[in-house]
This record gives sequence, structure tokens and C-alpha cells, in this order.
Amino acid sequence: MKKLLLLFLLIYFSHNVTAQNIKISKRVIKDSIHLDFINPFYASMEMNLHPLDSTKSIIKVNTYGLLKYNDTLKNALVIPINKIEDTTKINVKSYIKFKANFGDPNSNIDKNYRYTLPYPKGKKYKIIQSFGGKFSHNKPHSKYAIDFGTKIGDTITAARGGIVFFVKEDSNEYCKSRKCIDKGNKVLILHNDGTMAHYVHLDFNGALVDFGDKVEVGQAIAISGMTGFTTKPHLHLVMYKSGGISIPFYFFTLKGKNVKN
Repeated sequence: MKKLLLLFLLIYFSHNVTAQNIKISKRVIKDSIHLDFINPFYASMEMNLHPLDSTKSIIKVNTYGLLKYNDTLKNALVIPINKIEDTTKINVKSYIKFKANFGDPNSNIDKNYRYTLPYPKGKKYKIIQSFGGKFSHNKPHSKYAIDFGTKIGDTITAARGGIVFFVKEDSNEYCKSRKCIDKGNKVLILHNDGTMAHYVHLDFNGALVDFGDKVEVGQAIAISGMTGFTTKPHLHLVMYKSGGISIPFYFFTLKGKNVKN
């Protein structure tokens, strides 16, 4: 007999930028619970699962999956029913270590792409922290990030076209320590070469786009704010490849001159 139930799992990505929800399909087959993990995001996702030392002798784990949009990692976790206290409330983290990252490691990244500045034409902003900044741009997930000194209420535009695969706009909190790192509102956009743009520290209810929207370069996508780990209002812009690794990116000016920040 098989029973199917959709659940949700709260997971943290390895670069600790945000928490996401993946879908879980629960099947009861004979004397075991089979959990399938489903990627509901337009961006591909790498999943790495490993049993805890205390559970590896009693469960089965499908340790790796590279899932495109709506793909399923079958039998991600198989647990004997007699090892579960309440089959309606399964705490996955009690059985496995789970790590996931957006992005496909097989993507052919366009390293020559030149980005448009992420604000309307005619506007000018000071760069308050750039590549390798000592305050917070000093880790693999943030090394190649740029902070623009925008003010609360300023318009943010897409530096490159793509599809919106995540929006967070429910926070009005900030602080000057990393304990607020998950409080930052943001819009995440997938580009056609597999790279991903993160626009962070947006205003409460400040997204002008929604999940699944296709956006064009220069399109207004959000309102700048002061949320998350920050000491002042600004836009934090970073491009990622798979593995939660930030990558260098370059702008062009109206005069056609390349600008490296």
C-alpha cells in the first residue's frame, strides 16, 4: 500500500544567506516511510544528504541529487516505521545532515557578460564596499559582492535579465551583527547561463516582482531598504555560481568603457 503526502522542509543553504522551503513527498511502502525531495524553484539545486552517526545503521539515504525545476530526488530518506514516534510529524534533521545550494555545476558561465548598473539611468551612488571588502566581503559567498550606497525607498533595477526564483520581503529587522543575516529581504534572479543575482537588504514589502516573473535588464524589481546584517541602508549585489560561490562581474558605462569595481 502506498500513501502520498506533501510536506515542507526548512533548510539552510551552505552560505547561510537564506532559508528556503523544498517539497517532500511521503510514501508508505510496506514497513518503511519513503521521503522524496522535490525542487520547487526555477534554479537548479544540488542536494547533499548524509546520515547522522546515530541513525546510519537504521536508515537508507540517497546522498546526492542535482535537481532542476520540479525534479525529484527519489528515496532521499527511507526510515523504518517502527523507528518513528509520530509518522505525521517527521523531523528530517533528526536523521540526516542536509546541505543544499542553488545552481548547476555544469553551467557554461559567460565570463564576458557586462552588467548594467542596478538603478535607473541618471542616478549615481557611491560604492561603499567592493570585492574583498574587509567588513563583510571576505568569505567565498561574499568575496565578489558590491555594496551601493542607496537610500531607503530608492528604486533597484535588474542588472541582467532572467527569471525570478526567490523573493523575500517580510522582514523589517536589521542589526550590525551576523545574527541578522537571514533577516535581509532580497530578490534572486536566475540568468540564462546559470549564474544567479542576489539583490539584498531590500525594504519591507519592497519587491516589485514575484516568483516566476521574467524580467528584462533595467526593469524595476525592488525598493532599497535596510534589512538584515547591515550598518546603513544600501544595496548588496552579488553574482553566484553553483555551490554558493560568488564570482567576479563587470559593468559597462554608457560610453562603452568597462568598469571593474
